[in-house]
Amino acid sequence: CFRCGGVGCPTCGNGWIELLGAGMVHPKVLENCGYDSERYTGFAFGLGIERVAILKYEIPDMRLLIEGDVRFLERFGAA
Repeated sequence: CFRCGGVGCPTCGNGWIELLGAGMVHPKVLENCGYDSERYTGFAFGLGIERVAILKYEIPDMRLLIEGDVRFLERFGAA
């Protein structure tokens, strides 16, 4: 972690910052989408672009990105 050096802090939690989250799709998700989970499996992945923004702009809390607070958004010229 760039803030704590891997010790653990509010930014990373335990020393690691996940940028590219990935994992197996739960069988119930497949079933709810109409797929037979006995026949199909799924792998989900994505770029956590909000995490890149958090690192670049040193945003202390991810929730600030989705709350729509104009005072926060003005910092980026978005309001």
